[in-house]
Amino acid sequence: MFNEDSKPVRLKTVDSTVVLTIDNPPVNALSMETLNAIDHALDHIAAANDIKSVVITGAGDTFIAGLDIKILLSLSEVSGRNFMQRGQAIMQRIADLLIPTIAAVNGAALGGGSELALACDIRLADIKSRFGFPEINLGAMPGFGGTQRISRMVPLGKAYEMLYTGEPITAEEAYRIGMINRVVPNGQVLNEAIKLTEKIASKRQLGIQAIKRAVGLGLQLSLRDGLAAEAELLGQLCKGEDISEGVKAFFEKRSPAF
Repeated sequence: MFNEDSKPVRLKTVDSTVVLTIDNPPVNALSMETLNAIDHALDHIAAANDIKSVVITGAGDTFIAGLDIKILLSLSEVSGRNFMQRGQAIMQRIADLLIPTIAAVNGAALGGGSELALACDIRLADIKSRFGFPEINLGAMPGFGGTQRISRMVPLGKAYEMLYTGEPITAEEAYRIGMINRVVPNGQVLNEAIKLTEKIASKRQLGIQAIKRAVGLGLQLSLRDGLAAEAELLGQLCKGEDISEGVKAFFEKRSPAF
């Protein structure tokens, strides 16, 4: 059973949304303890039947300022590879959740912080937030999926610039290049993320899950095979009565009762 008030990860349920807060002062660094706690929290979330979405944020004024860099001092070639694979697996668990995941970035999202945000479906950011991959300044590189996700999300030249220089960018710049969905006024990002989950929760949940599967599969397949997967998933949705309810509600000018 997950202790919802425990550090370094806290869970709080708001209606059908779970807010997962990284709470590892002073900058919410991803220590081994924090990574294990995130993994444990994901077990709890995946097993719950009444959760429709997840919001991930940071305690205080920081989202996640990166990896606990003291870990790097103890890594060999083998242990370094194993540790990064462990981090990648946790980020992929976030990406693979069948429910929507939203990063409510409330401050610095550096290194592993940017990597975790990129693993979410949607990213909202406080106007004071910063994003970046400073690993090169330590002679290292992102290892929790950062090189792969950022290069698939923003113009390739911009991805290289961020990775090569290690210099952070503002929330406004992250929005301009397509790294985040929305810039939010100071102090409002968590509220805006929860509002968005409420809107998503009003939709047909089997449809939301099918969309997530279709997009995820499509990123791994050719266009032809992705289209086939899309048609198959839509066909499965047609088996139920929800589409009839949705069409009926449309003509009756009311909200559907999914």
